Amino acid sequence: MSSHQKTLDQVANILKVLAHSTRMGIVLFLGKEGPSSVSVIQEKLQLEQSLVSHHLIMMKDRGVLYSERRGKEILYNIIDPSLADTINMLLHAQSL
Repeated sequence: MSSHQKTLDQVANILKVLAHSTRMGIVLFLGKEGPSSVSVIQEKLQLEQSLVSHHLIMMKDRGVLYSERRGKEILYNIIDPSLADTINMLLHAQSL
């Protein structure tokens, strides 16, 4: 497999992970607000904490997010801020 094909496969995997409205909402929130805890994300997006945790773990395991401990809290953030920009671009294109 060529390096170009590997890159395309990696991008396809990221798009698969983001192909869920809840996960897109989380990425957009983190892109705007920066590192946040599960409870903050849950409160701001008005979602069940277990649902938010599930999606955060999935995106972290697939390389979209990272986490860091600050005191007693674990904060999540997107690895590449351009992911939020890409989702915003798609939302804008959808509204045209």
